[in-house]
Amino acid sequence: MGLTAEFRLFSESDPLIQLARAVPECTLTVEHDEQTAAGPIVFVLRAVCRSFETFEAALENEPAVLEFTTISDENSVRVYHTVFEDRYPEEMDELLFNKTLVERWWVTSDGEHLKQQFADRDELAAYRDSCRKMGIDFRLDRLYESSGDDDRIPGVSEKQHEALRAAYEAGYFDVPRQASLRDVADSLDISRSALAERLHRGQAHVLEHYLSDNPI
Repeated sequence: MGLTAEFRLFSESDPLIQLARAVPECTLTVEHDEQTAAGPIVFVLRAVCRSFETFEAALENEPAVLEFTTISDENSVRVYHTVFEDRYPEEMDELLFNKTLVERWWVTSDGEHLKQQFADRDELAAYRDSCRKMGIDFRLDRLYESSGDDDRIPGVSEKQHEALRAAYEAGYFDVPRQASLRDVADSLDISRSALAERLHRGQAHVLEHYLSDNPI
C-alpha cells in the first residue's frame, strides 16, 4: 500500500505563483503540464473567477506567458491552454523517474499545492530532496496511507464528492467567500437546492469520518 501526501511547494521565481498573486480572487487548478522539446512549458489551467477579464489581463501581463487560448467557457469556470517560456531546470529530470501520481494540483499566492500518491516513503523523500536541490521550499501538510483507486471518504457519494471539491476549488469555503452557492451550482449545471443538499450531506460524512478516525 502506497502513501498519499498533501504538500506545498514555493519559489519566488515560480510564474504560476506570480500569476496567482496577481488574481487572488481566482482559483487556479493545473489540469495538465508538459514541456516541449524546444523548451516552453504547456499548462492547461482551470480558472474559477468572478472576472475573467482580470485573469486574462494578468496572463497578458505575466512575462513568462507566451500565449494563451480559451479551451472551454462554462459560466464561472474557464479552461485555458497556456504556454510559458520558462524552462524546467535540469534537476527536474530526477522527478521523471519518481514513482508518483498527481491527484490534485492547484495554485495560490502562497505556493503550489499538491495531493500526490507515492509508492513508498523513500520515493517521497527523493521527491522532497529533488525539490530542495532546485531551491524549492517543500512543506508537508499531511501524510497517510493510500486506500486504493477510490480515495473518497466512506459514506460520501460520487456526486457529494464532486460538489465538495468544486466548492472548495471555487473558494466557497474561503473567508471571505470567493464564490457563491449559485456560482458553484452553475459550474456543475445543477440547482442551488441540489448543491446545498449535496454539500450538507457530504460535510456531515466528512465530519463524522475525521471526528471518529485519525488518518495514518
